[in-house]
Parts: sequence; C-alpha cells; structure tokens
Amino acid sequence: MESIDMKSPCVKCSKGCGITTCNGCQQAYCINHFNQHRQELAIEVETLRQKHDRFRSNLDRKFTEHPLLLQINQWEQDAVNTIQTIAETARALLRELLNQTKNEIEKSMKNLTDALQSSRECDDYTEINIKKWTGQLRTLRETIESPPTILITENEKLVIPLISVHNQPSTFATENFENHTVTVEYSTHPSERFDQIVGKAITSEECRVITCNTWFVSYPTIYGSGRYSSGTHRLDYQIEKIGNSSIFFGITSSLEGARENDENDTSVHGWWDLARTVVNGEAEKGNDQKFITTGDEVTLTIDCDDRQIQLQHHQTRRQVELNIDIEYCPLPWKTVIKLGSKGDCIRILE
Repeated sequence: MESIDMKSPCVKCSKGCGITTCNGCQQAYCINHFNQHRQELAIEVETLRQKHDRFRSNLDRKFTEHPLLLQINQWEQDAVNTIQTIAETARALLRELLNQTKNEIEKSMKNLTDALQSSRECDDYTEINIKKWTGQLRTLRETIESPPTILITENEKLVIPLISVHNQPSTFATENFENHTVTVEYSTHPSERFDQIVGKAITSEECRVITCNTWFVSYPTIYGSGRYSSGTHRLDYQIEKIGNSSIFFGITSSLEGARENDENDTSVHGWWDLARTVVNGEAEKGNDQKFITTGDEVTLTIDCDDRQIQLQHHQTRRQVELNIDIEYCPLPWKTVIKLGSKGDCIRILE
C-alpha cells in the first residue's frame, strides 16, 4: 500500500503546506510566512544590537558617575570645608595671641624709649641706668627669640569621620561575571557631636550642647557629625531646657547636604515629641500632646541593618519605632534635630 506523506500545516495561516520547520521555534511555515518569520527575527536581532550598543556606550558613564564615587566626592568636599573652617579659626586665634605678645613688647619698648630719650635730653643718667636699660633690652630680645609659649594641640576626638571602601556579598548573580558590590562605610566616632547648623543656634562644650537663640519663626536644624551605614547605634540626649514648642528627633541621608528649607527633603524621618511622625519629609497627622519636658532624657536608636529607627522617652517609658525605606533615605544616615523655641537646649550624653 502506498504511504501518504502527511505535512504539518503552516502555523501562521493554518492552510497550505508547511514546507519547512524553523530550528529555533520548531514551528512549520509555508514559503511566504517562513520568509516573514525570518524578517521578524532579523528585526529582533537589530533591536538587540541597538540595545547592546546603547548599553556599551553607557558603560563608562555608569562607572565614572557611580553614586558611591559621588558620595566619596561629597565626603571629600565636606572634609575640606571642615578643615578650612578649623584652620581659619586656629589662624584667627593664633593671630590674636601673637598680637597680644607683640602689644606687650611694644609697650615695654615705648617705656624704654621714653626713658632713654628723657635721660639723654636732661643728661641725667649713670652707669646704673645704662646697666638697667641694657638688661631690659636684652630681656625683650630674648622674649622675641625664645621658643613661643603658644602650642598647637591635636584633638584626638575626630571631627571628620573617616571612610573606607570594601566588597560585600550580594544575592544578585550575573552569568559569567564575578559579582560584588562596593559600599562606602564611615568609621564613626563613638561620641556624636552637633555639626552643621541651619538657622540660629549655637554650640558649646565641644559641640555637645546646642541652644536655640531665635524664636519659632524658623526652626533651626542641626545635623549630627556621625555617619551610620551599618550596625546599631544608641544616641542619648538630655533636654536641658524646652519651651512651649516641640523638639524634632530623627535622621536623614548623609548624601543630602544641609538645606535652608528641608520641607521637600524626602529623606527626613523622625518624630516631633513622639506624637507626630515624619515620613519621607512629611509630617503625618497627630496630636499636639507633649511628652518631653525640661530635664528629660531620650535615646535615639539607629538600626542600619534592620533599616529602622527608635525613639525612647525614659521618664514615661514611651517608645516609638519607624521603618526606613532606603529608596527615600539612602545610607549612610546622619541625625537631625530641630529646636522650636528660643532657649531650647539639648545635651548629648556620653
């Protein structure tokens, strides 16, 4: 019996003979739709080539403009600004001390000049006077030439947090590439200090005390010196004085610079007196109840690993927690405190 050659129909038109099968999709096509299929594949290849070229052209830019490089650049600029400020303050103090010494020498020189001139004009001097004036002049010369009594000392409490770069494991794997992520970690000083101030407030006691010296027309904002990117950190504060307004405790991303107005800063998170929560820079609805009063102590806990912050009020044992979305508030973090009344004063406890 003669066998019948059964051919699969074309996958496109479902009629006609499928004269060939694509080795890729394993579908049968008639001659017209096979050619069309090849054209579609050619378009896909061209699209892929264009994506490849765009990726390749952006490759260098992605690495040269990497956010961590920008973060390091910002740290460098902040460090330079801090060093310049400290150096200028030290120079001004040194000039003041040197001028004091110079003025004292000039005063002594004037007295000696007046005595010499008067004695010469009156022809009223003896060997005793000459010996006395010689000794005075020698003392003044030794004062100038002797080692200065002014010393420059280095404060072991670092003002500028150091940074380091290292690899850390990542859960993302790319085929044929050794995967790693680079993070920048700040080596934070164990003692937090009040650092940048936006508004009218003054620091004292080695920047451990901050005092508001303006009315509530604009809240002075104070940023901490620490940079927190990993681990858990407890920062203890004592309320030396508080007026009728609330005080804000919270964090923001250290990638954000100090702002005159942070209302649009989505990285700000925290609480106004444990009653009103601020998320992504916006204060949520809450009551105006005040828990914090003069003499109270609070602890701000920064948990970088679990992406969470906590504020504990020791007198009432009240504690509030807030989860942080690092998309809005990227690590590393720094503290933010806002004072609302003139005379408000907060101390960082060791």
